[in-house]
Amino acid sequence: MTIFIFKIIAMITMTSDHLATGFFDGMPVMRIIGRIAFLLYAFMIAEGYYHLKDKPERLKAHIIKLGALCVISEFAYDFFETGKLIDWSSQSVMPVLFLGFIGLIITEKFSKQPWIVVIYYAASAFISYFAKFNYKFAGVLLIYAFYFFIKYAGKKSIIKKFLILSAMISVYFCIYVWARASFGGPSAWLEAFMKIRFWLVGHYAAMLLIATYNGKKGPGNKAFGVIYSIYYPLHLAVLGLVEMIMK
Repeated sequence: MTIFIFKIIAMITMTSDHLATGFFDGMPVMRIIGRIAFLLYAFMIAEGYYHLKDKPERLKAHIIKLGALCVISEFAYDFFETGKLIDWSSQSVMPVLFLGFIGLIITEKFSKQPWIVVIYYAASAFISYFAKFNYKFAGVLLIYAFYFFIKYAGKKSIIKKFLILSAMISVYFCIYVWARASFGGPSAWLEAFMKIRFWLVGHYAAMLLIATYNGKKGPGNKAFGVIYSIYYPLHLAVLGLVEMIMK
């Protein structure tokens, strides 16, 4: 699998998820498919930084692009979710990706001062949860986990990589469920888990895809790069408009 294929799969599965929540009453199969998307996006954020970390100009441009997408995507996300252009009840996935990317920069810059890295990780998790970003605080921590996987496990066999990734995503899912349960006790956690337990199918499917990554970008051009960059806010805006027309 190449990054190009991951991008195509991420866009398709993300669209499936949003169609399910917007038009098909949360159809379980579509939502399970949709679980693949964020995990691929999170992995590609980590992989992207890994290849850009020694290229300051491209790194700076990527930060600016992610920051701009955060702002634009928030309007599109709010419009899709509520029909309003501004709503603070929840935030889009883009701030999660942005915080994660900045965190990776800090990880490398302060590698000899791990206490700074730990403080940032904790702060980004805190911000993600209390600012009501998508995926609670677990999403941004997953990006950090993917980065360490890329650095230290990227050359292992597909089977070993899948086993490592499966263990990693299992921990992530348990933490995410706990956050959804508002950090309640075992019964609250179990209740939250039972509601979304089938999402694990999509999670493990994503890990299998990532385990087959061959380290190559694959085919692509500037036009596709632009489409991929704007697809998240664009498709949310279109779906929001369709929702408005259908009401």
